Amino acid sequence: MNSKSISEMLESSFDYSSVDDSDDDPSWDKNVEVMSTSTTSSIQNNGRHVNIVASDVELSGVSEINSDGNDPDFDMVSHISASTDGDFAPTARGQGCPSIHTNDRQWRDDDNVVDDFMFNPDITNSGINPDLFDVLMHGSPLDFYMLIVDSKIINNIVIETNKFAAQQKEAKLTSPFARLNKWYDTNVTEMKQLFGILIWTGLVVLPSYELYWSTSEIFSTNFGLIMSRNRFEILMGMLHFSDNTTADTTNRLYKLGTVIDDIIINSNHCMQPLKDLCIDESLVKFMGRLAFKQYIKNKRDRFGVKEFKLCIPPCYTIALKIYAGKEASPESSVGTKIVMELGEPFLDCGRTLYVDNWYSSVELAEQLKTRKTHLVGTIRSNRKSNPKDVVQKKLKKGEIVSKRSDTNVLILKWKDKRDLYMISTKHTSEAVENVVRGKIVKKPKVVIDYNTGKTAIDLSDQMSSYSNPLRRTTKWYRKVALDALLNIAVVNSMVLFNTITSSKMSITDFRTSLVEQLLKKETVDVDSSLQTINHQLEVVGKSRCYVCYSIMSKRKGRNYAQSHSTKVQTKCLVCNKYYCLKCFFKNHKITK
Repeated sequence: MNSKSISEMLESSFDYSSVDDSDDDPSWDKNVEVMSTSTTSSIQNNGRHVNIVASDVELSGVSEINSDGNDPDFDMVSHISASTDGDFAPTARGQGCPSIHTNDRQWRDDDNVVDDFMFNPDITNSGINPDLFDVLMHGSPLDFYMLIVDSKIINNIVIETNKFAAQQKEAKLTSPFARLNKWYDTNVTEMKQLFGILIWTGLVVLPSYELYWSTSEIFSTNFGLIMSRNRFEILMGMLHFSDNTTADTTNRLYKLGTVIDDIIINSNHCMQPLKDLCIDESLVKFMGRLAFKQYIKNKRDRFGVKEFKLCIPPCYTIALKIYAGKEASPESSVGTKIVMELGEPFLDCGRTLYVDNWYSSVELAEQLKTRKTHLVGTIRSNRKSNPKDVVQKKLKKGEIVSKRSDTNVLILKWKDKRDLYMISTKHTSEAVENVVRGKIVKKPKVVIDYNTGKTAIDLSDQMSSYSNPLRRTTKWYRKVALDALLNIAVVNSMVLFNTITSSKMSITDFRTSLVEQLLKKETVDVDSSLQTINHQLEVVGKSRCYVCYSIMSKRKGRNYAQSHSTKVQTKCLVCNKYYCLKCFFKNHKITK
């Protein structure tokens, strides 16, 4: 091998002009990095850092390097990848590492030829489970909610909560006067009441939980009739979803247990997608310290735990993945990995998947085509595989330019207020008339279909934000789990309820109905007197009003109730309890 330097060989073999420095991550300024599982060499060339892959090379030993920086026994140029079609694999928006792709596809003018595979509902289950129409045609909102959050989920939460409380008591880390010392095991009925109270706090918003038990008329609620404040706070403090003693602590999400997976399984059992799917991310607001907390500037809650969701129209969630840290790989980008992982159960049936420009790429479209699934979405202009004729073309408002690859992937640019880039495997460059603010404008059909198909996740997040019961003081794993239990599950059950019963109940009315049904106590003495028997008062003896005493005792304790509740002489002969007139008429539904 001659003494020609590696730098000189690189200049003649590596085309720097083909590298787009701005692709995906602006922080990667003038850096080209090609990754492989084999050996990587690093050199400096004119101030530019280049990682070079020795592909498919087995090094049996270490060679000596001469004074010019060359290895006399190794021909580096013959092992440099000729491909410059790298696509980044960001771990979050705008960050990531590159991966290797080939760029041997050919682009031609759109010839209006698209794939002929279409959605075939006969080869897969689709739509709502038909058995539900027979069973729940006249079901209540609670019946539908229990389809998603079934007794198995609630039982598991009860078991893990009791177990965690016992572990905390055994640790003896509390003071003698701590609430935990008064802990007793919870049950399914009480857990449902806790969920009902939490949903109620979203409907009636007060600055803090304590005010819901305030005796002030300004904050007057009936929370004390359902559960004491001390009991509520200790339940919230002990709420748990997994066994700390057996969980895999290397998994950052181990504290969530199986609650989210179970909700998704139940959701899929009740409803399967038709032809359209949509993937995007949501954010569960969290401002505390967390290793995988994310910042997304275009979200309403900019900081929090990021969730990748797969939704179907109108706003039904059927797959969910929580982002818990970097998962990039050289083989594929994070966006591609997320799409293939979430969409895996629903491929091979001719469905259409709608994504935004963080996920989309020509490589992803080609990969989905092999699974008989269409891809429609926006795409970034600096993706390496984009045809240069489309990217570099200057357009006037309303003009369209497009190219189709030999793999039948359409890349289209349309000029509206700014350039909009689209990718599709099922559309042509056809433009259709559309009415915008009373004016007829021509818009590519792919844009119209994308705007329609992408609404499922936006609507799901919108429904979840109405009367959101999540509070700032909650630990991150409880917040994520409660978001699934009280937001995602509620929205899914509302979709099922409205579809099966042909109703048009709003999310607020649905939550209100859930609260009323979840808070029905099965063994409450006050309500046991609501019978058709004629209740009569008799003046006999003297004692405290049963209802007044119960309310005061739950709100401020038994000692306070004994000294402040009113003593009366009127006793119900049927109930065998003393009542003041107001409580007697109220609890027996008798009008004066």
